[in-house]
Amino acid sequence: MTWKKAAKIVPAVAALWLLIFLADYVIVRGAGHAPVFCIANEGASHYTGLGYSYDAGFNSFSGQYEYCLYLFGHAVRSTFTN
Repeated sequence: MTWKKAAKIVPAVAALWLLIFLADYVIVRGAGHAPVFCIANEGASHYTGLGYSYDAGFNSFSGQYEYCLYLFGHAVRSTFTN
C-alpha cells in the first residue's frame, strides 16, 4: 500500500467510525432509544459497538431513560441516578 492510498483510507475510516458513533450517541441521548449500531448483550441492558459501549435502560423509579457511555473502556458520560 502506498502512502497516498493510506492517506486517503485512514481518514475515510475514521470519518465513518465517527459518523456511526455520533448516530448512536444522538439516538441514545436525544431520542432515549437503544443504539442502532451496537450489539445487545447481558439481557439487552449492555450494548457494545466498535470502541464504545453503553449501559442503558429505563429507571423504574423515575421512568426516564438513563445511560452510561464507555469510550475505549472508560466511562465518559453517565445519566444514572441513585
